[in-house]
Amino acid sequence: MLLFRSTPGVRATLAAIALAGAHADAAQPPVPAIEALARQFDRHPLLLFGEVHRSAEQHAFFAELMRDPRFICRVDDIVVEFGNARLQAVVDAYVAGDDIDEARLQAAWRETAVPFAWNSPVYAAFYAAARDVNLNHRCAHPVRVVLGDPPLDWSRIDSARTLSASADRDGWFAATIEREVLAKRHTGWLVAGQLHAVRAQPASAGDDADATVAQLIGRRHPGLLASVAPVPSAAAAARLGLGAAPVFADVHAGDDALARADFGLVAPGWKAELVQRDGHPVWDVRAAPDWPAIGAVTDGLLYLGDDPAYAFPSPTVYLDPYYQRELRRRITIIQAWNGQDFMPVLDDLLRTARNDPPMP
Repeated sequence: MLLFRSTPGVRATLAAIALAGAHADAAQPPVPAIEALARQFDRHPLLLFGEVHRSAEQHAFFAELMRDPRFICRVDDIVVEFGNARLQAVVDAYVAGDDIDEARLQAAWRETAVPFAWNSPVYAAFYAAARDVNLNHRCAHPVRVVLGDPPLDWSRIDSARTLSASADRDGWFAATIEREVLAKRHTGWLVAGQLHAVRAQPASAGDDADATVAQLIGRRHPGLLASVAPVPSAAAAARLGLGAAPVFADVHAGDDALARADFGLVAPGWKAELVQRDGHPVWDVRAAPDWPAIGAVTDGLLYLGDDPAYAFPSPTVYLDPYYQRELRRRITIIQAWNGQDFMPVLDDLLRTARNDPPMP
């Protein structure tokens, strides 16, 4: 039986993450970013990071957080977007040190309503790094990884109606924080996509826009959560006067110049449309022009450098006949649910895996 200890792909990703983290250490500012982030727990039991999906640079920093007792030993629970809550027991066993069948563990991130993102090796490496914290007794207490995506059972989902019944992703994530962290008087490190971590949305979103995780927790539990937004480029960092990477800036500390700056300088894309470029389907991501000031949207800015590298899995993972058929079924349901059509993406990945030429 194949056990998920550490596959070559995960080991390679962890090695790259460690190397990137070591490079970052050489350029630490006077107050290291990790120490500054750890201090946030002095005032807030919840620290929510806006994640750039598949970012090798950001996940290298996350691995550094896992290795540094100043930060990780102040954390009881790590609540993540990239895991189906129905499989919590599997991840609990794995992070505690048990040997888990690879397919069972992969299901934790493959069984969500997000069809492709979590196959990136950085997510398997994240789980492995949390497991390493416990196996090496880095802290006096064990650290738990809590799965923050809804407990979907795809074997029972056959339509947009049955998917939508359990697909309030921000609401479920917020309720998970309340149940698994706050109710137990724990400290939580929260990792969710950038748009889940904003405290305010663009004016064009309208008053009826669904609330984000940060907004839901902020309304129900004022003062308990601090959100952290990534700074995407050296140009944005320079405009904001952040200095050399890695650096964390508390938006509400000191004068209010940073809080008054335009969040549009660091904002993630707001809308995306699938278009064809050079025969491949790609997401054309568009910014929103009407974000509020930084201080209204986030509590901190994290600048890690200017490396836009993303970690994608080998497209050959989609050649598995069963996984491919099941993905096509889910993609059809997801399109009926929210209008997003991921089928061209899957077809393109399969062409790449087979070395077929791109579509004209």
